[in-house]
Amino acid sequence: MKSIFLTIPRTILLLAVSALVMVSCDKDAESDAHANPKADKLDPGIGSGGTVLTLTGSDLAQMRSIIFDKGNIPAPFNPTFNTASAIIFRVPDTASGGDQNIILTNVDGKRLSVPINVVAVPIASSVFPVDFSEGSTITLTGRNFETTAKVVLSGTTTEATIVSKSLKQLVITMPATTLPTTKLDITNVSGTMTTTQVLTNIDQAYAVFKDALHADWEDWSWSLTNSPYTSDKISGTASLQAAYGGAWGGMQLHAKVKAALAPYKYVTFWIKGADVEKKMKFNFNWTNDQTLTIPPNVWTYYKIDLGIFKNAGVAELETFVMQIHDDPKTLYFDNILLVK
Repeated sequence: MKSIFLTIPRTILLLAVSALVMVSCDKDAESDAHANPKADKLDPGIGSGGTVLTLTGSDLAQMRSIIFDKGNIPAPFNPTFNTASAIIFRVPDTASGGDQNIILTNVDGKRLSVPINVVAVPIASSVFPVDFSEGSTITLTGRNFETTAKVVLSGTTTEATIVSKSLKQLVITMPATTLPTTKLDITNVSGTMTTTQVLTNIDQAYAVFKDALHADWEDWSWSLTNSPYTSDKISGTASLQAAYGGAWGGMQLHAKVKAALAPYKYVTFWIKGADVEKKMKFNFNWTNDQTLTIPPNVWTYYKIDLGIFKNAGVAELETFVMQIHDDPKTLYFDNILLVK
């Protein structure tokens, strides 16, 4: 029995050593499988940001970098998913659109080039400003603008003029149009995208204030001095500087000729805040007060449904009121519009 007892551990030891040798050989074979990298298939061969790609072939082990060559955009990957026969990675969200090559480089500096078509339609995260006149400049911020071919007023063939384009920014000049509002159809190498942002045509709106107070309007303000201001504006030649001079001072713009609200859907305007946050009481004809919170030191766009005044019985705009809460400050207004 003693002899048998001693023999069993030796057998197990031999088996364990054999297994270690086999595993070691497998690992060595795996780590050495990068001498002559070769690609057989990229699946899929087309994809947008975030698409999972699988490259199969031989000698693909120990890759150190993956680069989409249009713009030299790196694709992070997990080495766990890199074997001698395959590597799995994603299309970077920042990859440029169109036909290009993926460049894979291994531990020895050996490179492999694989073609792909990246789908990257334009994405507009912001548009500034969102109101325009013929010939005014609009800046779109987002992604995938560098291959933009054309920008069209949505639902028409009327094109804007492209001033400049880059990966993250597109600058255009707006054309003449009779549309009161419009979205933009932006076409690049990957396709066409329609902006979610709606742009307002100042030329087709009723302007209480644009570069100056409308000829049919007069200033009935109290504890407030209104004056044109050319140094800081949204569009055109001037904004309206409102220097509130007393607590609870008010901007009261009065229509000598009343404006019927029926044809219009919204009142829109821009306000640039003071050095601190301020609250304003806003109304038409002293009816249905709305409280606005004005952020400091930036232009903020307001678009208010006229239903809140129409439903309160206001059929004609006679008085536009913007009263400051508490202490006086100087604020700036631009493009006070009634929009269809």
